[in-house]
Amino acid sequence: MATFSGISTALSSLQAQRVAMDVAGQNIANVSTPGYSRQRVNMTAGIGVDVSSIERLHSGILGDRARTEGARLGDLTVTSAVLNQIEQVLPEPSTSGLQAKLDAFWSGFADISRDTSNAAARIQVIAQANVLTDTLNDAAQQLTNISASHTKNLTNLVTSANSYAKQIAELNISISQTPEGTTAINALMDQRSYAASQLAEAVGGTYLIDSSNNMSVSLGGATFVGPANHSTLQVATAGGTTSVQWSRNDSTAAISSGNANGYLTAISTTIPAWMTSLDAVASALTTTVNNAQAAGFDSAGTAGTDLFTGTKASTISVALTDGTKIAASSVAPVLGVASLNGSNADAMSALGRTANGADELYQNLVVSLGFATQGAQQTSETVQAFMASITSQIDSQSAVNIDEEMANLLTYQRGYEAAARVLTAIDDALDTLINRTGLVGR
Repeated sequence: MATFSGISTALSSLQAQRVAMDVAGQNIANVSTPGYSRQRVNMTAGIGVDVSSIERLHSGILGDRARTEGARLGDLTVTSAVLNQIEQVLPEPSTSGLQAKLDAFWSGFADISRDTSNAAARIQVIAQANVLTDTLNDAAQQLTNISASHTKNLTNLVTSANSYAKQIAELNISISQTPEGTTAINALMDQRSYAASQLAEAVGGTYLIDSSNNMSVSLGGATFVGPANHSTLQVATAGGTTSVQWSRNDSTAAISSGNANGYLTAISTTIPAWMTSLDAVASALTTTVNNAQAAGFDSAGTAGTDLFTGTKASTISVALTDGTKIAASSVAPVLGVASLNGSNADAMSALGRTANGADELYQNLVVSLGFATQGAQQTSETVQAFMASITSQIDSQSAVNIDEEMANLLTYQRGYEAAARVLTAIDDALDTLINRTGLVGR
C-alpha cells in the first residue's frame, strides 16, 4: 500500500507544480496588463503536496492611497492644463500680445499730437483701435470656447464614470459567486481595482470593501456603487451654472476631487474669473478713452464723441470710423475756426500710464495669471512625485518581475521533473515487483 500511495504523493506534486507553472506563465503574459497584480501559489505539504491557495499580491492600504492621490492629481492636472490654456490666449510678453497693441494705440495719439492735420496718423489710430477691440473680442471668444470644450470633456467624463460604476457593481456580483483563492477571483478583483482607480481619477469618492468582499463607492455620503447596484450621474447647466447631478433625483452630486472637480472649477470659477479681469481691461479702455475724447475737440472743432462702445471684452467695439473725429485739441474753436492744438491727443497718449487704467489692469492680470499657472504646475508636480512613490511601492509588491517569474518558472519545472522522476522510480519498482520476482505456481 505504501508503494501505491507513493504514486498519489508524486501525482499531487506533479499537479501542484503544474498549477504553479501555469500561474508563473500567466504572470509573465500579463506583465503589461493595466491593473494586473502578480499571483503566487501557496502549497502545503502533508500526504503529498496540495495547492492551498493562489494568492493575489495586492495591498489594500496602498490601493486606497493610490486612489486618493490619483483623484487629487486628476483635479490638479486639469486645473494646471486650464490655466496653461488661458495663458496661451494672452501670450505675454509677445509682439502679438495685447500689451504691444495697447502701446501702438497710445503711440498713435502721440503722432497726432505732433501734427493734428496728419490724416494718416488719425487713420492709424482708428486702425489700431480696431486691432485692440478685435484682440479683446478674440480673447473673450477663446475663453468661451475653452469653457465649452471642458463642458464637453466633463460630459464625456461622467459617461465614463457611469460605465466604471456599472462595471464595479457587476464585478461585485461575479466576485461573490467565485471561489476564493483561485486565479478566477484574482482576475476579477484586479479588474475591479483597475475600474476603481479609473473612477477615482474621474470623480474622486470614498471606496470601502466589506466583509463579504463587496466594494462600495460614495460621493459626499451618497451611494454611487453598492454591492450589486449602481447609480448614474449627469451633467446639467442651468442659469449659466454647470453641475454634476444624480440622475435619480436631479440633486447635485458632491464632487470634491478628480478630473470632474477640475472641470467644474474651470467652468464655474477659473475661466469666469479671468474673463472678469479681461472685461475690466476693456471697461477701463472704454472709459478712459471716451472721457478723454469728451474733454477735447475734433478737426471740425466739435466736442469729441465716444471712440469705443461696450464695456466687456466680448462686446467692445470701435464707434468711430472717421479719423477727423478724434478729439486731438483741448482748445475750443474761436469764431468757428477749429484749433490745431494737439494737447488733448498728447494727454490721450499718456493714458497707458494711468493708475488703474487698461494697461495697469492688464499687466496685473498677466502677472497674476503667470503666478497662478506656475503655482498650479508646481503643486501638480509635487502630487505627481508623491503618486509616483506610491506607485513604486505598489509595483514592488504587485508588479510582475520577468526575471523573478522566469526563476520561479524554472524552479517549478524542476519540481515537476523531480516529481516525475519519483513517479518513474515507483513505476520501475512496481514493475520489478510484479513482473520480475517469480511466477505463481512455478
